[in-house]
Amino acid sequence: MRIGMLLMGGTYPPDIRVEKEAKILSAAGHEVFLLTSDKDGRPTQEQIGPIAVRRYPARAGFVASKLSALATLTTWRSPLWESAIARYVHDESIEALHVHDLPAVASALAVGRRLGIPVAYDMHENYPAAVGYWNRTTAARLFQTPARYRAYERHAVNGVDRVVAVVDESLERIVGTLGVKPENVFIFGNVDDVDEALDWAPAPGAPFTVAYAGGFGPHRGIDTLIRALPVLRETVPDARLLLMGAGNGEGELHALAESLGLTDAIEWTGWIDGESMRKRLVTVSVGTVPHLRNDHTDSTVPHKFFQYMAMGLPVMVCDCAPLARIVRETGAGTVARAGDPVDIARALAELVDEPTAHAASVAGKRAVAERYNLTTEGRNLAAMYEGLSPKR
Repeated sequence: MRIGMLLMGGTYPPDIRVEKEAKILSAAGHEVFLLTSDKDGRPTQEQIGPIAVRRYPARAGFVASKLSALATLTTWRSPLWESAIARYVHDESIEALHVHDLPAVASALAVGRRLGIPVAYDMHENYPAAVGYWNRTTAARLFQTPARYRAYERHAVNGVDRVVAVVDESLERIVGTLGVKPENVFIFGNVDDVDEALDWAPAPGAPFTVAYAGGFGPHRGIDTLIRALPVLRETVPDARLLLMGAGNGEGELHALAESLGLTDAIEWTGWIDGESMRKRLVTVSVGTVPHLRNDHTDSTVPHKFFQYMAMGLPVMVCDCAPLARIVRETGAGTVARAGDPVDIARALAELVDEPTAHAASVAGKRAVAERYNLTTEGRNLAAMYEGLSPKR
């Protein structure tokens, strides 16, 4: 099948989920195409690995772009995006659309119905819950409220032919709360590509280093992790933080660290590429996911979590439902109460003990080898396209 992926919100590369899915679908015999935006002057068409990438200009004429933006705010549909999708389907003989994230679903559905091709919605996260934590424009906050997003999401998931969930808890919400038939929902988790995983190898005698990799949005709980460091240093005086990433609120995080006298105990790398991130992670003591617990974090799992486990890095996670469940089931690390710096310090201190850390490392790698890997998850993704065919 000629599968046309849609990535409306950004450009490609990078997008780790698109990359993984394309690898799996290509290996299953499908041809993978991707329509995305051109935000930095890249070629209009380009072959990147198994993906035939097509980019359309992010900017149109002033009037056309403003009218399209207004239509998106009020109807969820983008005339410019729909026009680009229709041309893309025609030019590449696309047989199914695979749309990433909620904002593009309405436009994909409109084109899919008009042209008679099935649409799969790749639900990365609980989008209506997430928008409350993002820095959005005033117009978006006024028109695209969480309540409208929830109504739109229900329409979207029940309008598409298939839904891709990232974790069991997301599937339960899609079926139980949003009313989608179970046979139309498939799980493809944010697992790591074990071919790219390095082996955890902390340097003997090095300081106890707690790492975080990813965005710095307010729901990530990085402020709580910083507040936990002084508590941890009461029993582990050499404890340090390695923060790899960037995002909203970074200035406030630096100010918090300075106010707590932690300037020399925290390393901030800013955004670094995946290879550099992996090389840093193999030498640290523990990888963390300190997310605050809410409707968003209770139904998704970040890529970094499985990246930690794949390399055998012991993990400390907060008690968001899927994170806590997987760590407790596998023994890959420790769980702390979200938003509680004292309990986070307690959970981190448990991994100072070498036998405990070693057991978590072994358990994490074993869980990835047996369950949380691309081969296992890929079967679900490939199975989703069995029986799907153009309706025209």
